[in-house]
Amino acid sequence: YMYLLFDIGGSKMRITFSRDGESFEKPFIIETPMEYNEGIQALRDIKLKLVGEEKIKMVVGSIAASFSADANRLIGGGAQIKNWLEKPIKQDIKQSFNCPVYMTNDSMMGALAQSHFGPAQGYKISVYLTVSTGVGGAIIVDGKIDDNTFGFEPGWQIIDAGGALCKGWSKKGYLMDYISGISIKQNTGKKPEDIHDSAFWESRANFLAMGLHNVTTIWSPSIITIGGGIMRSIDFKYLEKKYREELSVVFPIEQPILKQAEFGDEMGLYGALAYIKIHHLG
Repeated sequence: YMYLLFDIGGSKMRITFSRDGESFEKPFIIETPMEYNEGIQALRDIKLKLVGEEKIKMVVGSIAASFSADANRLIGGGAQIKNWLEKPIKQDIKQSFNCPVYMTNDSMMGALAQSHFGPAQGYKISVYLTVSTGVGGAIIVDGKIDDNTFGFEPGWQIIDAGGALCKGWSKKGYLMDYISGISIKQNTGKKPEDIHDSAFWESRANFLAMGLHNVTTIWSPSIITIGGGIMRSIDFKYLEKKYREELSVVFPIEQPILKQAEFGDEMGLYGALAYIKIHHLG
């Protein structure tokens, strides 16, 4: 028996397996197929390549998408997976491997990864935020994703209601409109990694500090970890300084720990491993 783990991102798909639920083998990486059926077939093919006909105990996966309330279908996501939407993905994976399947979005898996294997280990309440193509995040309480009705959408919090702080960037003032990769590209005409202007990145860090302030006042975590590609361009020390300044009015004495998230592109796989650890190895 073994566990099959996968992570389907906007550009790459990673698949691996774990025999003990404690660690996983080097992942097999391909470009995320545009076509849904090709994606499901790729899962089957790579499973055969990795472990042949061995029986799978459970499939656990992370997808850069939003799920329907029953968690059976994808209902939103980037351009790369738009043909995956509204397909019976959970059922198709279940039939392919004849075992239980658990999937959730990449922010929730990232939060689990940080809480079980990363800097948030040992803290009762932790928050993970990701700033990449989009902005996402989740809260972990006692090692598990906290109960929720609609998932968590910290990127949609309004931080600039009149659009006065950064003219032309946002109609509604959502946090993601100021710091997400997609928005930066739309507004500057450049890929984030091609922008080397420190004043620009300080202005983005100021917006992120406001978002962190709001997340802290509402979720009240002991620790916040932050990951995602955009964080490679933001000066973490500067961000932390701005965050502490913003927060000092509300919480002048004690504040959450702020750390950079770990595991990079393999975060979803570590999250899947954490899920197995909680629900199957207990």
